Amino acid sequence: MGDLHCVYQLKPKVLTNGTILRVKKDQENIFLEKYKISKNFHNKGQEISPNIFIINSNDGKVRRYALYATARIINFEESGVYVSIQDGRKSGFIDFEESMAEISPYLENALFYVVVGTSISKYEIKDEQLLFERTLDSKFDSWDYNFGKYLSRNYTSDKQLIADFYTEDTNELILYHNELIEDGCNPKEYYDKEEYEEQLAIINNYKQYISIEKFKELEDWLKIQINYYQ
Repeated sequence: MGDLHCVYQLKPKVLTNGTILRVKKDQENIFLEKYKISKNFHNKGQEISPNIFIINSNDGKVRRYALYATARIINFEESGVYVSIQDGRKSGFIDFEESMAEISPYLENALFYVVVGTSISKYEIKDEQLLFERTLDSKFDSWDYNFGKYLSRNYTSDKQLIADFYTEDTNELILYHNELIEDGCNPKEYYDKEEYEEQLAIINNYKQYISIEKFKELEDWLKIQINYYQ
């Protein structure tokens, strides 16, 4: 049936399911006209090509597009035009590089990855240019097809980035737990004690790069999950 396209954003904001890019302020009108989007069409995504959606947000709140992740609104706290790239599709990334190259001149600098199986594609928007690199990493299976582990191996000097990634990863875990509970499911049927312990160990390794308040919030939640098995 094919592998999922997993999308991870690293800059300017870390997201673990999907990517949200920002159109430059001085390019917003041109961009909206190019893709025939009304300036009054607020906060609703319009698909311009497979997996790529434009959102004209009047309050800085942008829907994250992801098929197998909890529905979520990301608050960028500033109105503007945003481009959301969908996570979790098994198809639809045809001509994706061409589409990204076309819109990159309108976008602020950003960095994100698309991972499919052992294929890792890096997309960096830098000074209105798209820098693209794809690698077929034969060693990716040694990292359990886990992008967090890949990140730790390839960005070893950027501890803040790795800490931000695992903070966001834990945030997503909490959101998914809450969604399961709301649906009448027991999250412990989906997760083992060891998974919570591993997540706690990871954020402990980077606690100096996480705010005291946020770390305490994540630590307390993970300990509650672990104690469930006592």
